[in-house]
Amino acid sequence: MLTYEREAVLMDSLQRLRGLPYLNKVVVVWNSERPPSSDLRWPEIGVPINVIKAKKNSLNNRFLPYDVVETEAVLSVDDDAHLRHDEIVFGFRVWREARDRIVGFPGRYHAWDTLNGGWLYNSNYSCELSMVLTGAAFFHKYYTYLYSHSMPQSIRDKVDEYMNCEDIAMNFLVSHVTRKPPLKVTSRWTFRCPGCPVSLSEEDSHFQERHRCIEHFSQVYGYMPLLNTQFRADSVLFKTRIPHDKQKCFKFI
Repeated sequence: MLTYEREAVLMDSLQRLRGLPYLNKVVVVWNSERPPSSDLRWPEIGVPINVIKAKKNSLNNRFLPYDVVETEAVLSVDDDAHLRHDEIVFGFRVWREARDRIVGFPGRYHAWDTLNGGWLYNSNYSCELSMVLTGAAFFHKYYTYLYSHSMPQSIRDKVDEYMNCEDIAMNFLVSHVTRKPPLKVTSRWTFRCPGCPVSLSEEDSHFQERHRCIEHFSQVYGYMPLLNTQFRADSVLFKTRIPHDKQKCFKFI
């Protein structure tokens, strides 16, 4: 869990993990140069909470291969991502059947700009996806080694330049290595954090940077590694509710 100077949000998210089945430990990557408040009290959630003070503020810190991570499965979550326990457990069960994939909740896709040329990033609701964002996703710890030590340095440099796109970079990497698309679970596409400050993702510049990241990453790889899929895994215990104005992916006549 990567965090930056949002102690109240972080504490709330940690509390939500209390009693989560299969949870081994929580690793909080403290991405701020300012240390935690002296009066900060870490909650008791039934497993250890390891706090790692980052050497610099970089989104690449999310994917460093920390020795404290002892499990194959890594659940990467933003400090404001609110997931129910049953959703997390279901995602973990799907990941265990596909350990070479990114398995998670917010789906996104890339598209070709037919008017101007080049690749675009799209976050609109769609039946098709090519990325699962690592703000709420499972992946194998091995990919943290590849991301930090084998992935081209220019991609990590671009992440630092924009303070953006580390999730896109991980999707490029895994799709490049496996030649498989990610797996999306449940119907969640976005996450809302009531009471949180306005996030960077709500700014136009955020999306412009993500357009440029996709274009740059595809140039570095020499092709477009991302693969489209319409597959989504749902538990029969979950009931999908789609707003009336949203597209339904499958319709039978």
